[in-house]
Amino acid sequence: MNNKLLLFSSSAIATGLLLGANSTTQANASTTNDMSMNHDMQSNMNQKQMGMNHDMQNNMNQKQMGMHHMTQETMMPYYNYNGYTTYDGHFTQDNDFVRALKYDNVMIDGYKVNTAATDKTVTSSKKVYSTMVDMNKDGQVVHITFDTKPNTVSKDMFKKAHMANHMIDEGQTDNGSYMTYKTNNGTYQAFFDDRGYLIKVVIS
Repeated sequence: MNNKLLLFSSSAIATGLLLGANSTTQANASTTNDMSMNHDMQSNMNQKQMGMNHDMQNNMNQKQMGMHHMTQETMMPYYNYNGYTTYDGHFTQDNDFVRALKYDNVMIDGYKVNTAATDKTVTSSKKVYSTMVDMNKDGQVVHITFDTKPNTVSKDMFKKAHMANHMIDEGQTDNGSYMTYKTNNGTYQAFFDDRGYLIKVVIS
């Protein structure tokens, strides 16, 4: 009787150990599966986050480049004059006007010289206030000539105000003198009377 009980107890213990071992194995497998799932989820989250960060970085870089491009455009010197240029000749001494001339970006009475025009032959002209606009057969502006207020700006004053630009020629006319300046893609000329005062400017 005692032997049977012992055998039964031993069997029960062995069975219990086996069941416990299986439970432990299953628990370990479950833990391993959980860890694998957590790892996959973590990887997916990291990849998504990296993707989002990459996209955000790209978008920010594109925006910054766009803003930089806009800033460059905004910084380009520009000058616009409307009305009679004979009203006050001092605008020709304005630093903004001088810089805008250099960058071929001066507009007079709504017109600006197209320095990219290959055909420089004048086929038509238009008078606007005290400004003459010359155009080629395609309607592209090739010259703008405007008069200035007499006895206002001397040659020395003009030369001093435009000293930052490159003068390529200077000489005499029948009734005065002229100075020619080089711009990025064109030229401009200042004409003076026999007493040395500015009388007109030609932008080409």
